[in-house]
Amino acid sequence: VISTSPSSVTICVGANNTFSVAATGTGITYQWQMNTTAAPTFVDIVTATANTYTVIGVTAGMNGNQYRCIVSGTCAPAATSAAALLTVISPVVVTTQPIAAEICSGSNTSFTVAGTSSQTISYQWQISTGAVPAFTNIAGATNATLSLTAATTGMNGNQYRCLLSNTTCTVPVASNAVVLTVRQLPTVGLTAAPLLSLLPGKITTLTASPSAQTTGTLTTSWYKNGTAITNTGNTRIINVENIGTYRVEIQEVFSTGRVCSNQSANVVIDAEVSARLFIFPSPNDGQFTVSYYNNGGSSTTRSITVYDSRGSRVRYKTFPVTGPYTLLAIDIRGTQKGIYYVVVGDANGKVLADGKVAVQ
Repeated sequence: VISTSPSSVTICVGANNTFSVAATGTGITYQWQMNTTAAPTFVDIVTATANTYTVIGVTAGMNGNQYRCIVSGTCAPAATSAAALLTVISPVVVTTQPIAAEICSGSNTSFTVAGTSSQTISYQWQISTGAVPAFTNIAGATNATLSLTAATTGMNGNQYRCLLSNTTCTVPVASNAVVLTVRQLPTVGLTAAPLLSLLPGKITTLTASPSAQTTGTLTTSWYKNGTAITNTGNTRIINVENIGTYRVEIQEVFSTGRVCSNQSANVVIDAEVSARLFIFPSPNDGQFTVSYYNNGGSSTTRSITVYDSRGSRVRYKTFPVTGPYTLLAIDIRGTQKGIYYVVVGDANGKVLADGKVAVQ
């Protein structure tokens, strides 16, 4: 009489398992049998004549095999145990390896791994650093994708890999280890001195302060009102005709093709409203500049008339103007030294302002 039949089992490839049977009677002998999916008829297993039978180093090809035991005694008939099913699970197979990443500091990146398994896959990402070269688990990193945010240059050279396992094959399979390269993000500041608001005859200087080059090629680009402008060096002189919003962009290009770029804050240079007529320099040699505030800044026309001290007109010219102020160049060289009167008119000839200038 069989009191305990062998139990079905699920094990991982390469593992061992012992099937057991228990029976009572007189003169008991045992004969284990097996059938396979290829040969579904039970056949005797040679030398398997104990109350236990051990399978060693199971292979994937043994999946689905069934095992039973025939127990014989002094009195016939023999008793047959229930059949036990052997289910063999293969370890996870990594089908997509993570890919090394090169990013700029402050950026985000991720590593992804993929595997196949007949059971649900468990993931555990690990890290190896210069300080701790052995791979250690990353707490909470138990998905197929590992996301890294706001990477620092201190993370440069870190290696990452993922351990994949399933319910049965708990000894994990490791993916390839990949390296994270973090390039220093360049920075650039932009300042204006001594003025942020200009009048005709005044200037201010924009100064860019780029960070030092690391291992790539560093370049800077200047922008006015969102449009690229040509500029040589790290300074730019601005007069009242060049008011606007300025910024500087910086980028470093590395040998791998990675580009890390950044930009300064915007610096706004504007024009100060004034009712004055600006004539400078005075005194002069007959060459001077005239400017008068153009309310609204739209394109229009200004007339400039120059009179000598006797009231005779010595120069008349019209100029296109745009923006708050336009610097209008006047040349009366060849006239006599003295005090001259400058009259500014609008497009219709209406006098807007007048002033004096000394020619020496």
